[in-house]
Amino acid sequence: MKSIKSFSIVLLGALLAFCISCKPDNPDDPSGHTPEEDLPVDVINGTTIAEGINACGLIKDAITGAGIPDIPVTDGYTYTVTDANGVYQLKASRYTRNIYMSVPSEFKIPLDAGTHLPLFYSTSSFDHNKVNRNDFTLEPQAVEDKFTMIMIGDPQCQTTAQINRYKTETVPAMIACLNGGHAEGRYPNAYGMTLGDITFDSTDLWAGMKETMSNLKLQDGSWFPIFQCIGNHDHNSLEQSGDYAATGKYVEYFGPTDYSFNRGKVHIISMDDIAVTKVSNNSSPNRYTWDYNGGFSKAQYLWLQADLDLVKDKADKAVFLCMHIPMRAGANSGGSSFNKGSYYAEVLTLLKQFKEAHIMIGHTHYQQNYIHTGYICKGGQPIYEHVHGAACGGWWSCDSNVTGAPNGFNIYEIEGNTVVNWIAQGTKTATDYQLRVYDGDQLYNGSKGYEYAWFRASNKGGSSNITATGNANLKNAFVAEVFNDDDRNWKLEMWQNGEKIGDFKRLANGSCCNICLAAYFFNELSKNSDSWTNKTASHYWYFVPASAKPSSEKNWEVRATQTIPTSGKINTYGCTSFTTDYSQF
Repeated sequence: MKSIKSFSIVLLGALLAFCISCKPDNPDDPSGHTPEEDLPVDVINGTTIAEGINACGLIKDAITGAGIPDIPVTDGYTYTVTDANGVYQLKASRYTRNIYMSVPSEFKIPLDAGTHLPLFYSTSSFDHNKVNRNDFTLEPQAVEDKFTMIMIGDPQCQTTAQINRYKTETVPAMIACLNGGHAEGRYPNAYGMTLGDITFDSTDLWAGMKETMSNLKLQDGSWFPIFQCIGNHDHNSLEQSGDYAATGKYVEYFGPTDYSFNRGKVHIISMDDIAVTKVSNNSSPNRYTWDYNGGFSKAQYLWLQADLDLVKDKADKAVFLCMHIPMRAGANSGGSSFNKGSYYAEVLTLLKQFKEAHIMIGHTHYQQNYIHTGYICKGGQPIYEHVHGAACGGWWSCDSNVTGAPNGFNIYEIEGNTVVNWIAQGTKTATDYQLRVYDGDQLYNGSKGYEYAWFRASNKGGSSNITATGNANLKNAFVAEVFNDDDRNWKLEMWQNGEKIGDFKRLANGSCCNICLAAYFFNELSKNSDSWTNKTASHYWYFVPASAKPSSEKNWEVRATQTIPTSGKINTYGCTSFTTDYSQF
């Protein structure tokens, strides 16, 4: 009897093990992600897992059930690819939080069933004392010949009231554009990317902000999934033991900080380019914020290099590098730009391998387009850096960024390996609203009594006597502010009575701020710092009429013409009236 009882126990154990190993994928997780404790890890789909491996799994086709080869998989530090059986295995770093894929263009982006946000990564806690198995399922699709990217700079919400503005103003505006804001009726195959500073050092708002971006459905029945990029204010200042700890809460809500995916013939990367240094006091609910520099660590640079090494036919593809802090000219220190010593030249050199390269940036709360003329891509165009204005504008104080462009987001149209068009879209403005025109002789006053003039070099305001810089060239001139211009691909013309009468000149960067806006900030909104007098990027053009009296001119139109450098597409925008007061802000 004893031997029979023992045999029965053994048989029961074997049957139980068999049932566990045959357990179907978790139906509640569309990524096909099955709890690792329920799956064997010694042999997966015919592949033997090597000794010393602590991360492994199967990536299979949702239609056929077959394993998918050559899918890049990473722990955020090193890369591997799935073998012929669709199996990956790697020795993950001791810092690993997630295992995740770089989804190829021929597969749909996996979405979370509850939020319809991208779910290309493992969600179970990574246990460094065991072998972690995480399986994924990908659904095949035709490669999208055309797709749309919406880039969203700095929602930066600090209160529930600001979350409500983002939810009721910004998000519906994006959906409305995607549904019907395009000449063809709608923008096809849409994806979003938040470019950092989702909140303003306010960890209590993470859940609310995630909810605003969840379950966004378009008229055609498709979902609008928004990817995330981490900003300096997304580094949790309540975790003060360093950069790694400071990103933990972000990863819990949104997944990895350094990752990539592919759509059409474009490779899209999101990376954390913030290196936190020390904690300072601020007015957020956390009571603290991180000071920081911009740049990459050596480990990040090596990860990026490995990621790009796995992209095939780079010379026939475009690349987007999405980060928070600008690269621009590569500042040597400080948080306003990318630290030149932190792989500035090396990263730009990597991007040159592609047909065209676009760097997507937030952080500044104003638009700027910086052209890296020393770094030419395979298609003959330089790397183009798009610094985006903020969804929150001037920190939700009004409807304007700190240089005058409306609160909003940017829309990019991609066909094949080319960005064929881009536009700065105001949350509350029409698509063709791309510039304002001012009378350079107008004086601006207000309730605080501070007087401002476009042509006056120094205009003072606030109890701290802040300088708003004007420019003498604007005396007697039409002053045009073009929200998303650059110094190479735009031209402005003055037309009168149906005929062109002259060309505008563009002011140099750093030579002028938005004087009308500064008057509003200091006279009516009681601002008292130089955040409200930013002059880094010039968006100002001027034309002096023969009369030298802009206000006396009749039947005029300012025409702004943009040529998209990567496609040659021409956009023309017009303005026929002066902005004379603060109502536009």
